[in-house]
Amino acid sequence: MKREIGENHIDRRRFLKGLGAFSAASLLPLRLKSADLPYDRIEFDPALYEKNNAQTVIIYLYGGPSELAGNLSNIEEISSKSQNPYPLGNDRYMKVVEKYNIWGNAGGYAMERMLDAGDLNLFRTCYRTVDDLKSHGECTSQAQRGRDLAGGAGIIANIAAVLSRRGILTEPTGTEDVGKSIPFVTMEGESTFFTEDDLDLESFLKPVAFGSGASNPYRRDGWYYEDRVLNHDANATYGNYFDRLAQRFNAPGKVREGFERRATLESFANDIAAMEPPEGIEYPDNVFGQRLKTAMNLLIANEHTKMVSLGSPGLGGWDDHSNAIDSYTRRMTDLMESVEVAVAHMKAAGKNNISIVVFGEFGRNANYNNSLGWDHGNNQNVYWFGGRDYMNRLGIVGETEVTGQGTRLYTRPKNFGRSGESYHFQVFSIAATLYKIYGITNPEILTHGNPVIRDLLA
Repeated sequence: MKREIGENHIDRRRFLKGLGAFSAASLLPLRLKSADLPYDRIEFDPALYEKNNAQTVIIYLYGGPSELAGNLSNIEEISSKSQNPYPLGNDRYMKVVEKYNIWGNAGGYAMERMLDAGDLNLFRTCYRTVDDLKSHGECTSQAQRGRDLAGGAGIIANIAAVLSRRGILTEPTGTEDVGKSIPFVTMEGESTFFTEDDLDLESFLKPVAFGSGASNPYRRDGWYYEDRVLNHDANATYGNYFDRLAQRFNAPGKVREGFERRATLESFANDIAAMEPPEGIEYPDNVFGQRLKTAMNLLIANEHTKMVSLGSPGLGGWDDHSNAIDSYTRRMTDLMESVEVAVAHMKAAGKNNISIVVFGEFGRNANYNNSLGWDHGNNQNVYWFGGRDYMNRLGIVGETEVTGQGTRLYTRPKNFGRSGESYHFQVFSIAATLYKIYGITNPEILTHGNPVIRDLLA
């Protein structure tokens, strides 16, 4: 299988970060501070949590993805007002799937099939109406924290804190059920989704790092430890020797337990990587396909894993300022075809409790600039797949109109600010929706007043 250097490799620093739940981070105080979350005002419904039994994959498209893959409704007007016309009529670059006004060459054919099957809810008007920022760092910070205020914990960290506070997630004991030790997983290294701020989460609630394919962050680096035999009679390796040596000098407690779990996690991760989907389900050979295969294997095999953050290959990968169409169409096709297989995988496994949400920090300017790309904009799409146990099947929601011209050419909700205004929401409503899925019935207090996405939840 072809691999891109740096995309699937998890280095020692990132491994230690993920292993923190079982080693050095285990020395942190096992408590929750109340400064960051208003626990006394958070309303939690355990029956809703149990009913949904939700598992979620978050795919965050760093750099700000263009909405055009899922919305070509205004493309002729956009092309006529743009600095440079779009290659309309050239089926190699821009084939319009007229049934849904989506971009066939940019993952649109896969989207069409999923829309037809009721497996995709496509929201075309995720539009910031407060503090219209277009900077990567600040927008990502806010999107992954779920509120338009500085600071605070990330969305996944908040969910972990509430579930722990309510006694839903409790610290596992022993190593016999390693699955309970990994409720939250990152496949992208460090992320603001997991930022704790003042929470000080218990160690088992911290994200565990997973690699895709054969990449196992819990395997000792290189062949020396696991393959080099120290004692042929006992079939013991250098790895066995160092395991025993470490435990001889580690005092009883969290650190010793952490080293004991390393081998268990290595075996568990190997088992997940070795799982094969049902017959007829084959993931594309690209980064999205590799990561989604591992994520779906993990969620299907381990009911205790609640959320997985995938990210997208390379920070800023969707920042298409120049030569956009060729790279964007290939990247979007890779993404949507991989998601389509993941949806088929979850359906084959009867896992209607799994959903996949795809979004970024902001959208793009619709002007096709002189570098043949798009600058930063506002309006973006949110793609939400699966989750049939708790999500309605809405299809496509939201209509857009064109505003401005030339270098300042954007889309916004249709009839914006006027009678008949199209439904729209800010990126923070994604966080509100996730909170509601996981049992928080008044999520607005965590999202600065932004409500759940309308009509999405059954």
